[in-house]
Formats: sequence, structure tokens, C-alpha cells
Amino acid sequence: MISKRIIPVFLLKGERLVKGTNFTDFIDVGDPISQGMIYDAQGAEEIMIVDIEASSNDRLIDTSIVNSMITKCRLPIGVGGGVKNLEDARKCFAAGGDKIVLNSSAIQNPSLIRELANEFGSQSVLVSIDVKKSEWGEYDVYIFSGTKKIDQSFEKVIDTIISNDAGEIILTSIDQEGTLAGFDIDLYRKARELIPVPLIASGGAGCYDDIVKVLHETDVDACAIGKMLFLRDYDIVRIKSYLWGEKIPIRDS
Repeated sequence: MISKRIIPVFLLKGERLVKGTNFTDFIDVGDPISQGMIYDAQGAEEIMIVDIEASSNDRLIDTSIVNSMITKCRLPIGVGGGVKNLEDARKCFAAGGDKIVLNSSAIQNPSLIRELANEFGSQSVLVSIDVKKSEWGEYDVYIFSGTKKIDQSFEKVIDTIISNDAGEIILTSIDQEGTLAGFDIDLYRKARELIPVPLIASGGAGCYDDIVKVLHETDVDACAIGKMLFLRDYDIVRIKSYLWGEKIPIRDS
């Protein structure tokens, strides 16, 4: 079995990290630099930091924050928030990012995915998809931090992203995000059938067994976790130890 990954997700608002529920009701959870140092010391394989206001405000994530993190941490960092073109991506890489995280821009302009993949390699391009279940049980895709539903189907969005050479996909359930109530298993089973590249589950992790369940039952490649780390008494070391005890191979840092 291929080793799985546990990825702390940093949501940036201004210069501070925040956590919310269903993409709303955000609270301050700390400084990105100090939190990065904590998870680096605990043995996280990578961190993903995304400015949740950048696209809506038509600006790029503050790359000086990324650069400050890199000077204090050894682990790879995926960087997202407002990346709309090659120049934006270059600024993120120049600041020390290892991957570019695209969300709204990738869905509105899928050719950007291929453009970045051709320039930097598909392994450096991660596309983030946010979905919410409709009253008919279908998954609707949203952009701009969950504020705008798009007209394309979930399946069509994934097909377009894959055909444009995305190297990795992080799929977030807006319904589960920040609830600490577990992952939407049906969502990741469905997505796994459609996505041949590495797939990261995001939204709902609240305890060890939530992570075990989604890794065992859906074959996702990684779990992104946030509030479970920031607001509950868990850390990367103990999560990895528990998963090894459940016979789930976890990548060493």
C-alpha cells in the first residue's frame, strides 16, 4: 500500500490563521509562522497555506508570510490564494512555495492549470475543489470560498481539471468543513472513481477514527486537517502513531 499523508491546512485571513465552520464563522487560531514551526517540529510532511480572501479581493496571497515560514520551517509548503497567472505563481515559488494551490481561477480558467503545469511541472500544481451537496443529493461546485455556485456539474469540473494536467486535487466538503463530525465518505468514493491523480480529502476530521475511516474506505491519498489540530488536543506525532497502529502506512517526514 502506498504511504498516506496527513497535511495541516492553514487558512489565512489578513496576517492571521483562522478556522471556521462551513466556510463561515471564522475565529483566530494563531500566527502562521509559529504554527508552521510547531507542525514542522512534529514531523508534518507538508503544509498547505491558502489566503481565503485573496481571490474575492482580486489580490495575491502575501508572499512575505510564505517566505517567513520557509526561513523557519524545513517542510514543503503549498501556497494558494489569488494566483491568476504565471507571474503570480512565480512570486509564490520565489517566496519558497513548493506547490501552487489553485481554486477559483482554475475552475474559471482551466487553461491556467496546463499553463502552470507546462512551466513548473504538473506535480507542482494542486487544484482545490469545494463542493456542497444539493437537496437532490448531487454535489455542486463552489468558488470564491464557497460563496458562488457554478453551473458545471461536479463530474465535468473534475474531467476538465484532469484533462488540463493537474498534478493533485484537494476536495473539500463545505457541508462537513469545520464540523469535526467526520468526512463525507460517499463524496470521496465517488471522486476516487473519477480522479486518477493523488486525491486529498478535506472537511470534517475530528478524531483519529475519522481519518482511519476515510483512508480505509475511500482510498484517498491524503487527509487535510485543520480544526482538529488547532482546537482539539491532537498533534501530528500522535495521529501518525495511531494510524500505524491501525495498519495504515503513513509517510515519514
